[in-house]
Amino acid sequence: LDGGCKVLATGGGAFMNAETQERIAASGVSVWLKADLDLLMQRVSRRDNRPLLRTSDPRAVMERLIAERYPVYSRADITVRSRDVAHEVIVEEIIAAVETCPKLPSPS
Repeated sequence: LDGGCKVLATGGGAFMNAETQERIAASGVSVWLKADLDLLMQRVSRRDNRPLLRTSDPRAVMERLIAERYPVYSRADITVRSRDVAHEVIVEEIIAAVETCPKLPSPS
């Protein structure tokens, strides 16, 4: 997290770690891309590289993960709702939110 501006995309469980949250809070702005269950299931069904979802009922696992993780994720500095739109749309929303984040110093 040191060494200038960067974007760090963490895995779903990384932000659950208190030390990770503290380091991100001390060094930057956290952004949660919040998605609903149906969208998440649509996205994870495209690949078979999610060990936690290799089960007979991946939707139930995802529901449990949402219940456990979303309260923690809500601590992020910024929340942007992820939707089934072009990536560029979400990127523009993230940029706009970061630019107006009160945690950042005002440009001189």
